[in-house]
Amino acid sequence: MRHARPRLAPSSGRSLPGRGPRLLLLGVSVRALAASAAASRMLKRRFPGGLLAIDYFADADLQALGDRVALEALSISRDLGMRRSLPALYRAALQRDWRAVVYAGGIENRPALLARLERRGAVLGNAAAAVRRVRDPRLLFPFLRRAGIPHPWTDAGPRRTAPPRGIRLLHKPVRSGGGGGVRPARLRAARERGAYLQEFVGGRLMSAAFVADGHRAVLLGISEQMAGWKALGGSGFRYGGNIAGPAETWLEGAAIDRLAGAATALARRFRLRGVNGFDFVLAADGPRLIEINPRYTASMELIEERTGLNLFDVHLAALEGRLPRAPLERRRDRRGVRFLAKGILYATVLARGAGLEPLRALGCRDVPAGGEPIAAGQPICSLIAVGPSPADCRARLVRRAAQVRRLVERPPSTLAAVLR
Repeated sequence: MRHARPRLAPSSGRSLPGRGPRLLLLGVSVRALAASAAASRMLKRRFPGGLLAIDYFADADLQALGDRVALEALSISRDLGMRRSLPALYRAALQRDWRAVVYAGGIENRPALLARLERRGAVLGNAAAAVRRVRDPRLLFPFLRRAGIPHPWTDAGPRRTAPPRGIRLLHKPVRSGGGGGVRPARLRAARERGAYLQEFVGGRLMSAAFVADGHRAVLLGISEQMAGWKALGGSGFRYGGNIAGPAETWLEGAAIDRLAGAATALARRFRLRGVNGFDFVLAADGPRLIEINPRYTASMELIEERTGLNLFDVHLAALEGRLPRAPLERRRDRRGVRFLAKGILYATVLARGAGLEPLRALGCRDVPAGGEPIAAGQPICSLIAVGPSPADCRARLVRRAAQVRRLVERPPSTLAAVLR
């Protein structure tokens, strides 16, 4: 996602591997998942060898987790000299020693490669067969229709169907993440290979997180999703972050119950296990489900911090058939945090990473290594804001974005002045 660069020396700040089996964390970006794992009680007992984290970036704050847990963090580009791609992630994983794997975003788009990992070690989450089914729009949307779960009109079947009159269409790649490749489509557009057409539904874009045991599911929380947010450098339908808060902020009790029922129906039909998420549009007539993410999602670190529970432990417990007794969203953060937001800041010009401490002082996460070049249009870091309302959180994110831009778009000699 960030600007390609020559191979540099291996990332610093790794802790020495522990003795015993270790757990692989694999995905485009695993920092949030690794932070949850590093705080997990179950991890240390089951994987005394610690963590092997392989992603595109090996961000500075991912490496810093080596102070809390035995960790080896690898960037496939900076440390391994490989082009950033999902096949490269799999190749890197198969070349290293690990006992089991938990995956994050991106991996669900290559179930065939996930099946190769299953032959190497235990996949702690949804198996390749389940991922292949739930990510196939030809299977998912007919099931939603039969189950009575509201969703937009979708054309993904073997035969082209005529859309209803008066609707707007989106072109959506089957293999995509974070809104990549989603674009408006003409009403009579031909459906491209590897893509499907879906009705554009006006309303608030939302995310739901749930945990499942293959038969039942428990809703973990609801968050508002931001896409194409120009204030943070986003465009189109690109993922721009989430705002987590009490579910009743956006939904009435009956709608929340319908979402919980949809999560259980999905878990039962597709044998989903562990933590999962789905995106939906809160339209005038209620929620309409648009996509399933059968893995740890970007909003989960916000939900975890609001509830005060470790979702990595929740994930592992669900794999053993143990679900929370009640939705975690009903548990209130003892610190009184009402809304917690994460915004993805995108570069508008060529920028350079300022290092961990300057950006961590501004409360940033997914912090690029010092001096790392970041091309225009690529993510710089994640911004965090706490506030009494979603609108307040957005305003705080915008102010923080201006501070970070001044930092990463200036030469190093000005860093101290910016931070004063």
